[in-house]
Amino acid sequence: MNYERLFQNRYWLPKLGEITLSSLQIALISGVLLIPGMQSLSEPFKSVSTIVNSGLFGHFLQSCHTYAGDLFLIALALHSVEYLLKRSFTAYHWKSWLWLVILLAVGVLTVFSGFLSMGNLESLEATQIMKHILKTAGAAGEVFFGFLLMSSQNNSTLSILLHHVATFSILTMVLTHMHLKRFKADVYAFYYTLVLIAFLALLIPASIGSHPSAELAVVKGPWYFRGLQEMLAWIPAWLAGVVFPLSILGLLTALPVWAQRQNLILKAIAVLLIFYLIESFIATFFRGAGWQLNVW
Repeated sequence: MNYERLFQNRYWLPKLGEITLSSLQIALISGVLLIPGMQSLSEPFKSVSTIVNSGLFGHFLQSCHTYAGDLFLIALALHSVEYLLKRSFTAYHWKSWLWLVILLAVGVLTVFSGFLSMGNLESLEATQIMKHILKTAGAAGEVFFGFLLMSSQNNSTLSILLHHVATFSILTMVLTHMHLKRFKADVYAFYYTLVLIAFLALLIPASIGSHPSAELAVVKGPWYFRGLQEMLAWIPAWLAGVVFPLSILGLLTALPVWAQRQNLILKAIAVLLIFYLIESFIATFFRGAGWQLNVW
């Protein structure tokens, strides 16, 4: 099958790579603009609530930041699929390709850490899930767990917020520059993405989540986290939260190295990604109170 037509240039639609870069820039800019409104870094949900309730502009800015992060993740995923279908990895030295795989992982961490740092009920639940997963990963998990919390067991949300603002965001920018040799997006792509995000922010203001003390029948994370939540319902934490994502990253890394096994590796990646999409679909539409499966 010829996949070129799926990603051919259209005069009205910017390239996926440019949309990815543009949404990253908009997320960074809106994030910087939100910082002055964060009255208490130790109570992020209270600060975000204050920003949202301060007026239309505050909610609009918060929504732009949220949607920019989501669009960055979606465009990054589609751009990665584009690379795989076009077999663009064949043009890279394995070391250069490894940096791209790391960029993919760090990009996901940047968006996910932003969600974890919001301090709402959903993010607090997700933080506990990640703590449990990391503890099953042995010494490496303990090291990463300590790195995330920066020895601050009492306020893990603040530690994760600092990593979101500094560590992961800076790493994403550095790795992006290494990949593109620039950090400025195409002007048309930037304004195209900005208008799209602004339109969504005005039409459907982003939710800031539930109050930390709220009691809900079921707590679901963001769309990109629900597949993991579903797997954890029936798969051991070390397998769902450690082996599964590392398998995808390992297979991606191996593509330029094992040229004779590329077709097999691509099929394995496709199976894992389709499996995760199915799990996400089940979690979103068929899980109810107490995470019970509601088929009918």
